[in-house]
Amino acid sequence: MRARLLDATIDCLIDLGYSATTTTVIADRAGVSRGAQLHHFPTKAELVSAAVEHLANRLGHDLKRDASLRSRAQPHVDDLIDALWARFESPFFAAWLELSMAARTDEDLRVALTPVEQRLRIAMNDWVTGLGTNASKESYHELVELTLYVLQGLALERMVLTESIRRRNEREAAAIASWKRVIAERTNSKR
Repeated sequence: MRARLLDATIDCLIDLGYSATTTTVIADRAGVSRGAQLHHFPTKAELVSAAVEHLANRLGHDLKRDASLRSRAQPHVDDLIDALWARFESPFFAAWLELSMAARTDEDLRVALTPVEQRLRIAMNDWVTGLGTNASKESYHELVELTLYVLQGLALERMVLTESIRRRNEREAAAIASWKRVIAERTNSKR
């Protein structure tokens, strides 16, 4: 039942946004009574905090799955960036963004989100260890951070810009291709 409530919370965040995600709506979507929801999560803050952890675990699971596939062969920089981009263009990023924006003014949510975000960032950094093998440690860390920022920016634009899907996909593909060239030049990697 807890998993159903957490999945329903994430789905509501994706579909409705944080402000319209109420405990009543979550209970309805999860197919549980309001009393059952209150038994497991007495407040919205507790439910959303648990959903933050649940969301991070789902994102982490996806990264681990991709890492296990990656360990079978040394990936190219392009493959790593494409795999990371898949995380950012997923609906889970929309839910994460909703939570991040709400945490700006919700202290309880910010407290719950901060350690989860730090663990997720560490996991993402660990996951892309092959990205800058020919770069210095400082340069490598810088490139990983910049890659995450570039992809986050593209994912954010995806949610706020109004343009045709075709035009958006073309623009994103061009930006990602440009970033791959920058990374390849900075790391002397073969594409």
